Amino acid sequence: MDRISNFEYFLPTRLVFGVGSLNRVGEFAKSLGKKALIVTGKSSTKKTGLLDKVIAILEKNGVETAVFDEIVPNPLSSTVDKGAEFANNERCDLIIGLGGGSPVDSAKLIAVVAKDGGKCWDYTGSGGGRIPKSALPVIAIPTTHGTGTESDPFAVVTNTETDEKIGVGFDQTFPTVSIVDPEVMKTLPPYQTAATGMDAFYHAIESYINTNHQPTSDLLALEAMSLINHYLPIAYRDGNNIEARTALAWASTAAGICETLSGCIANHSIEHPISAHYNATHGAGLCATGPAFFDYIRPHTKERLARVAQIMGAPESEVDIDKLSKMSIELIHRLQKSVDIDITLKDLGVEKSMLGRLAEDAMRTMGALVEVTPGNLKTKDLERILEMSY
Repeated sequence: MDRISNFEYFLPTRLVFGVGSLNRVGEFAKSLGKKALIVTGKSSTKKTGLLDKVIAILEKNGVETAVFDEIVPNPLSSTVDKGAEFANNERCDLIIGLGGGSPVDSAKLIAVVAKDGGKCWDYTGSGGGRIPKSALPVIAIPTTHGTGTESDPFAVVTNTETDEKIGVGFDQTFPTVSIVDPEVMKTLPPYQTAATGMDAFYHAIESYINTNHQPTSDLLALEAMSLINHYLPIAYRDGNNIEARTALAWASTAAGICETLSGCIANHSIEHPISAHYNATHGAGLCATGPAFFDYIRPHTKERLARVAQIMGAPESEVDIDKLSKMSIELIHRLQKSVDIDITLKDLGVEKSMLGRLAEDAMRTMGALVEVTPGNLKTKDLERILEMSY
């Protein structure tokens, strides 16, 4: 057993989980404000009827609504600023993030900028590192089982002027309430099912390997990886399988708690510049670099990777730590292949001449995650991992 060191546990979000839990959004919204800004994307929640359903529930509970539907994948700081201005003009006192990670992340940041002022980029490390004093309350309603943003304080935002994609998180950016209803995830298409499921997988494994791992995140990370390994291929083949959707929804939420308690490591640092420069799907970018990344740091974390292999289906008869740790890489590839997302950076359109720039950007913008990665990685190590992923 690993030595247990000092740790903190802070999760102020009320998590409301289960099929049908969406119907409680009005109950919670009316306790937080009189008018809600619903932050969502341009099409999916409209096509599925989810947006209209949420509006109807809110109105039935006496909560007025305004809709800001300009969120795109890899959300932009300029859009957050626009949303905050819209929220204030509409006199909204509550923000609801409805959709995948992008709308929920944007809702968190809109809540900060609308209440605390300034510009969104001011709150990033690259933009000055402003710390918010307050934020409007946020209800998160995720429609994907990937980001875990419903159970963490983090939000990721892109600055198109500098091609930087940075994650920020404060006590003020925890959702006040998160409603996780697996029923709303049944309409998630196969590719998004794969990409978001693998995003959750990498949140879990990275927190488990993180040098700041702790007992609660260890337990939840192992459960999340085990559930994703079993249920992601099922949901990929049959999106209406509510058992699989429910398992994956919990795995994503559990992995989000792991992010809160222990955090991600350098695989996320490496991916952010990829999606910043190439607008790649985040989960796909993680799949492109993940196996090579864990193979590269394997000498520094064999015992933990061996445990990963065991919960992903390694033979019970195998007890050799070195063999098991190598097997973990093979099993990650197997999982990715089972949902057709075992890809390379070349598949994502990355030019080989950009690998050095991507490594430098990763260290400059997300160097804090590199610091908690086993192996004492430097920029040249990140570049080597990118080369191995090409």
